[in-house]
Amino acid sequence: MRGQRGFTLLEAVIALAIFSVIGVAFMAALGSMFRAQDLNREQVRAENLARAALEDIRNQPYLDSYTVSVPVPVGYVVAIDTQPYCYPEPCVSDNNVQKTTVRLSRGGKPLLFIEDLKTRR
Repeated sequence: MRGQRGFTLLEAVIALAIFSVIGVAFMAALGSMFRAQDLNREQVRAENLARAALEDIRNQPYLDSYTVSVPVPVGYVVAIDTQPYCYPEPCVSDNNVQKTTVRLSRGGKPLLFIEDLKTRR
């Protein structure tokens, strides 16, 4: 037993502090990863819902306003805006081209919007 030495209390406390800092950093990184994953999942869900709404509008006849028959999950709000598409200005009222904007929000927070053009055929 003569040449063997154990750890002193100070060494044990310093090792414990180092492992604690590493553990806290790891947990913070893990929490950030889960938050990023939730945001990504919400963005993908919102984009799929907006694209489904646009596809539903494409399948409807050319109208001044549209209603979407796509089921909207609870908490999401889909707003559809249509207006004549004019490029270059001035706009002719019967130009047969329409710009449709689908805005998606959840809990009052805007998530995304998608614009598309529709023509009268």
